[in-house]
Amino acid sequence: MAFDKLANFFGMNDDEYVGEEDVSDNEVRRNNVVSLQPNNHERSEIRVVEPRRYSDAKEIAKDLLNNRAVLVNLKNVNEEQMRRITDFLTGTVFAINGDIRRVDQNVFLYTPTNFQIDNDTDNFTE
Repeated sequence: MAFDKLANFFGMNDDEYVGEEDVSDNEVRRNNVVSLQPNNHERSEIRVVEPRRYSDAKEIAKDLLNNRAVLVNLKNVNEEQMRRITDFLTGTVFAINGDIRRVDQNVFLYTPTNFQIDNDTDNFTE
């Protein structure tokens, strides 16, 4: 008798078993699950380029306009072309609200607005 009361207390009594709820085909269940993955499955890309003339800057700008980051190595251009390419890409990045970081003496990272550059170089020791 005491065991039966204890079993009832913990819901272990077979007499009061309630089966699974029957759901009719007409009844619609709400989905309360929220996906943690973003809906867009686009991958972010960083293109690496080494322009050889000023006209290559237009292709780099197209990548930025298509939300693609570009790492530009200006080692193959002279000083005047380097300045013109840098000015052109700086204007492009400004227009799209992007960002620019110098990676090395002649290497720059140009990013569109959907990229964030973390400049945490102080944590690295040589």
